[in-house]
Amino acid sequence: MTVEQIKALPRTEEGIFDLSSMGSNPYKNACDVYPVYAAYETKENGKAGYPDIMAQMRLWNKQVNEEFTFENAANYIAMLYGTIENVSPEIYENYKELVDMFRLTVKKVLAEYYEVETESFVPEVKKTAALVVFCVTVKKACESYLLLAEKYRMCF
Repeated sequence: MTVEQIKALPRTEEGIFDLSSMGSNPYKNACDVYPVYAAYETKENGKAGYPDIMAQMRLWNKQVNEEFTFENAANYIAMLYGTIENVSPEIYENYKELVDMFRLTVKKVLAEYYEVETESFVPEVKKTAALVVFCVTVKKACESYLLLAEKYRMCF
């Protein structure tokens, strides 16, 4: 999706991009939109759109916590990670807030869907595409030092 297409997207009542025209899973669709939007705002628009990005990220965070499923959370953290990669750490408050959202969601996913006793994910998420998305994203976050690799070996 191009930046022009992204900026032309309608908004929901809450103010986030309405991604319903892109498919049935808005969290998955968001993975294609927000990293591109953040890259544009960082590199081309002088970070002028950061307040909009942050407002939308806060709404996505609220929404994923209200509609918390493994699939939603896995796609949400993939979207967040892609956005974090494209947001300037020089705007520390924004960067830190996104990283905190990311870390808290990863911890919540593991608390609800990972069994420490058996050292495995719960049966309903094993062998799902969402588990691949989750683990690939966690591994990337460990490689970029957003997460401590020692704590998240279950995804390697």
